[in-house]
Amino acid sequence: MGAPWTSAAEKVKPTVDAYSVALPWYEREDFERLWDLAHDKAEMPKDYDDWHAAATRVINEWLARGRALEVVTVKPDEFLSWLDAQGLPNTAASRLKYVEERASGVQGPSHSGTPQR
Repeated sequence: MGAPWTSAAEKVKPTVDAYSVALPWYEREDFERLWDLAHDKAEMPKDYDDWHAAATRVINEWLARGRALEVVTVKPDEFLSWLDAQGLPNTAASRLKYVEERASGVQGPSHSGTPQR
């Protein structure tokens, strides 16, 4: 039997998962299409530069707090296929669920092959 503190130490061992956050990232060339198809347009900037500035600010705030980030690039065709397979609307909650699944390596029914990050 090992030392009594061994099992307790193993239980509290921090992992990246304990403090990491998945964030969506949009490329300039994809942003307009993704915005046009969003069901919650009123809640997101229409202009890519405005979105980019806000996203960069959020990333910097999370990093300043010592959080690990996984930025997941959202590509329109893959994302829209995933939405269809999941039966979900294109909303912030669905986008977050998508990037969290991609970051964790979970693949929905429409994914095949290696997840892209």
